[in-house]
Amino acid sequence: MSETTPASDTHPSPGAEEAPTPRRRVNRREQILRTAAHVFAAQGFHNTSLADIAAMLDITPAGVLHHFGSKTDLLTAVLELRDDIDPAPEGGRMLDHLVSTAERNAARPGTTRLYAVLSAESATDGHPAQEWFRDRYKVLRRAIGDAVLDRLGPEYREAAAAPGPDGRTPAQDAAAAVIAVMDGLQVQWLLDPEAVDMAAVTELVIDAVVARLSREA
Repeated sequence: MSETTPASDTHPSPGAEEAPTPRRRVNRREQILRTAAHVFAAQGFHNTSLADIAAMLDITPAGVLHHFGSKTDLLTAVLELRDDIDPAPEGGRMLDHLVSTAERNAARPGTTRLYAVLSAESATDGHPAQEWFRDRYKVLRRAIGDAVLDRLGPEYREAAAAPGPDGRTPAQDAAAAVIAVMDGLQVQWLLDPEAVDMAAVTELVIDAVVARLSREA
């Protein structure tokens, strides 16, 4: 939703921020999202206040809350931003999408840092993003597991889809391995970009797990 704000309005009240004016049109919600993503990536969720985000936009914290009811709501919107921009395809194309995503992530360090910081931080007790990341990993394991099955030859799929004693299938374990590699690669790349080719290693691991499942079947 676009919103009109005056160019000279440096510290508007909540009411003033809503008032229409023809002088300058900005998408304030998008500005807040992208600023919050930058600050969360740099400082983490707990070390960031709404005042920090508002100060970078030269608005009040109430102006942030006008668009997002709480800091937690803002965090959820930030986390969903990348998925809205790069939706994952269905079926076997998912594996190619993972390689392309790793390549794109190398061109957007801010987004990569955001996910690396918040995914790790979400493992702490009571973190507001914990459920979001838990659900995200669950969906990813299912989608990547299905894509691995699609990549296998028909003679191998039944064995790869058969649950073991713990209820997990080899395809689901393969999906967990791919996700673990991608998340770990992001941290390595952020610390030393020249030492890691995220797209190449992601593709290598996908090929390796598919070959492993084929051999075992």
